[in-house]
Amino acid sequence: MQSTITPSEGSTVKILIDIDEAELEPSLLAALTKISKDVRIPGFRQGKVPRKVLEAKLGRSYIRVEAINEAIPGFLGEAIRANDLDVIATQNVNIKSGEESGPIVLEADVEVRPEVTIVGYKGVKVVIPSPEVTDQDVQDQLKRLREQFGELSEVEAPIAADHQVTIDLRADRAGEHVPNLDVEDFLYRVGADNFIPGLDEALTDHLAGDEISFEVPAPDGSSESPITCYVKIKKVSELLLPEMTDEWAAEASEFETLAELESSTRDQLKGTKKSRAQMLFRDRAIAALIELMGLAELPQALIQQEFDTLLRDFSGRLESQGIPLEQYLAITGSTSDQLVNQLLNDAQNQAKVDLVLRALVREEAVTVLKEDLENEIRRYAESAQIAFDDFLDRITENGQIKVIELEMAKAKALDQFYEFVEIVDDDGNVVSREFLFENESNAEEEVADSSEPSKDELEDSSRGETDDGV
Repeated sequence: MQSTITPSEGSTVKILIDIDEAELEPSLLAALTKISKDVRIPGFRQGKVPRKVLEAKLGRSYIRVEAINEAIPGFLGEAIRANDLDVIATQNVNIKSGEESGPIVLEADVEVRPEVTIVGYKGVKVVIPSPEVTDQDVQDQLKRLREQFGELSEVEAPIAADHQVTIDLRADRAGEHVPNLDVEDFLYRVGADNFIPGLDEALTDHLAGDEISFEVPAPDGSSESPITCYVKIKKVSELLLPEMTDEWAAEASEFETLAELESSTRDQLKGTKKSRAQMLFRDRAIAALIELMGLAELPQALIQQEFDTLLRDFSGRLESQGIPLEQYLAITGSTSDQLVNQLLNDAQNQAKVDLVLRALVREEAVTVLKEDLENEIRRYAESAQIAFDDFLDRITENGQIKVIELEMAKAKALDQFYEFVEIVDDDGNVVSREFLFENESNAEEEVADSSEPSKDELEDSSRGETDDGV
């Protein structure tokens, strides 16, 4: 078999495959066996009809075309591998010649994964919240703790931020009652902005006993009328916080003094702020990388691949938790259309991330050491409870070893890209990379130390692996 490729429109490639007649013989025999089991010919048992009888009854060209169609996936796959094509979809395959006799020529149009360019990725700047813990951060956290021990005290004063008000509320839309918004004796903290848009502004400066109304506009693009809310202010209170003393610290925490509580709070905030800053750094760095991608539109086949993967993973998680889809939608208050749209958005983002990371691998000429690849494969084998050699044979045969190597190269390229990124906080101050990732470095060192095998472990490993299989 020989094949040639010709670039076509967009990311489509045309493959011309020349097949010797002798190469079709195994497929012909398989087609004859299958057909003989399906047809009924008087005087012959099913599956035992001679070849010449089948050819006389059905025609040689019919049987030959059936054999060619059965063989197409194998020949096409061989041509794709021979030309090292990264195919994401097969659009069509036609038999150009050879339906009756002689050599066979196939013509296939396939869509390949586009290769994108990312110009300027070594000059990316990312803005994140400062990972430094300030005295104000500590005081704010302690205030939240004090609020848990606060006491409400009724006040006769105009409503202001942080006042807690008891209200009754009902709503109408175009004269029609909206019952799902009705509340009675509802306690609401002014400034929380977590109930109805515009409520905070409507309440501000009013007094207990006032009755007010305000409108909530319909969402942009909606043809619905605005909602009118009617509010009766029944009580206005403020939360009196306990004094910050050693006695309060002992009551509110495991510590005996306020100084110990403040120190512990600061340590907790250090970890929290760093973790959040690290997450935002990675998310924003990748988003900046995607912005540099020179691709106007993603191939639909690529999005569909990612969507199918996400949907399969999502369905698997629901199934493992015993949650029907209808129940999940009810719990989350979403519709099936909203779920599909969310998965599609995620699929598009995943596809973009994959493309830019592949581009980074090419740009940085990233390679994976043989030892690292072997260790990764060994981890996969142990997770699957399969002997290493058996697992290696499997992934080599089905081509998954290249997938594992590519994923390792992408991860390595991404780590290298992170090193190029300039990190600043919201005020424009440079954020120390060493300080930001200090806890991760310490964790990696601990893992490395703990991964050193003991003498017993070395002796056990020298006895060989068990071949459990699955």
